[in-house]
Amino acid sequence: MRKNSSLVESSEYNAIHSRILKRLSLVELCLAALAFFLVTVLFVSRFFYLNFETPVRSSNLPGSVEWLGSIKVASPPLPLPLPLPLPLPSSLENEGMNVSSPSIEIEYMNISSPSFENEDMNVSSESYESEELKEVRFLDEGGDGCDIFDGNWVWDETYPLYHSSDCPFMDGGFRCSENSRPNDQYTKWRWQPKHCNLPRFDAEKLLEKLRNKRVVFAGDSIARNQWESLLCLLSTAVSNKSSIYEVNRNPITKHSGFLIFKFDHFNCTVEYYRSPFLVLLGHPPPKSPPNVRYALKVDQMDRSANRWSQADLLILNSGRWWTYEKTLRTGSNFEEGKKMKMNMSVEAAYKRSMETVVDWVKNKVNKKKTLVYFRTYSPSHFRGGSWKNGGGCHLETLPELGPLSGSEHSYVKIVSDVLSKRASSLEMLNVTNMSMRRKDGHPSIYNNKGKNKSPTHIQDCSHWCLPGVPDSWNELLYAIFFKRQLIRT
Repeated sequence: MRKNSSLVESSEYNAIHSRILKRLSLVELCLAALAFFLVTVLFVSRFFYLNFETPVRSSNLPGSVEWLGSIKVASPPLPLPLPLPLPLPSSLENEGMNVSSPSIEIEYMNISSPSFENEDMNVSSESYESEELKEVRFLDEGGDGCDIFDGNWVWDETYPLYHSSDCPFMDGGFRCSENSRPNDQYTKWRWQPKHCNLPRFDAEKLLEKLRNKRVVFAGDSIARNQWESLLCLLSTAVSNKSSIYEVNRNPITKHSGFLIFKFDHFNCTVEYYRSPFLVLLGHPPPKSPPNVRYALKVDQMDRSANRWSQADLLILNSGRWWTYEKTLRTGSNFEEGKKMKMNMSVEAAYKRSMETVVDWVKNKVNKKKTLVYFRTYSPSHFRGGSWKNGGGCHLETLPELGPLSGSEHSYVKIVSDVLSKRASSLEMLNVTNMSMRRKDGHPSIYNNKGKNKSPTHIQDCSHWCLPGVPDSWNELLYAIFFKRQLIRT
């Protein structure tokens, strides 16, 4: 009985199934198959979309950099391919130079972070390394065809090259991290020329090359900034810091015009001479107008110049004090040929002073012994006013990334024109454009150890934090210096 019932149910099921199949047309079957296929394709493509569009996130990049999205990751500086023969003044000296960086269209660029694995973009670090290998190294043959002043700032986790807490040879006003600056992103940017790679700064090799020699910086307080940077860079190769000392035992924060630090083991001195104009600032000649308090003698070198002339490496700079506020407004007028030039403009006086400097190098400096460089103007980044009326830079945390727009700075052009017309052996260390982008690198409100960091206080947006931008100037100096040594040998 049960068997007969099963047969009846089976026959009924087959009949129903047959009726359903008859109702389905061929078109309906095709539509169902197509729908299944489309759902499958959309499901799979979702994973590819997530893989290529996920923004870059890495604990190795600062929070303010993560938002840049898909960033090309550059490899770290390449090793050298061949062995080498190897303070804040009381007035803050910001000089009222309210030079703001021009507006720049940000062009996303290579940000170097050797520990950053770019897995989200399916790009291996080896591919970027092979791209870097295509670039000539500055110290290689043909590297002199590269303009090392034309480039970009790239993120590099191997920086900084030292920490301020490890360098006792630095003014307190430049110790931004020790003065409670809350971020260190400004220390992580490396200068990368467009068409070549710079050698990595090697303090021990440079000290060996400078054994029994003198390095002299002469200029304003920004020259002092760069001088202290070089002291810190070189001191990384010396374990016994007490073997580095000021020869007259003067503290670095107070001096009477010059400081000379000796690296005892290498019998090498690194010296700074304060000379904001490079030419002589003195008393005006008799019968000068009563409003003339001082005379800037644009045709005479500073009295300390005789101490610079015997250096082996001489770095000069002047420009920040050549303003109306620092000259004519204070009663410092211009003198030439023992006559006051009451109608001479500041720019004309600066040009005449640069001609005096170039002629002095030509006639008084032994070019076979001394390498001479002129470091160009270092820009300020005051926003909302000058240094003395509320201008500041404390909110800046990133450099300007990408090419600069605008014309060449007038003082850089003056120096360039004078050097080209007088065929001088003095070379330019052109740091103006690269520094213009670093609005994030100034001490701002972090220029002292005081707890009050109010933005309303006078900010320093002219000098630079250390470690920081002046280290990159000295890296360029290092590269040029060794290139010269290779050419000489």
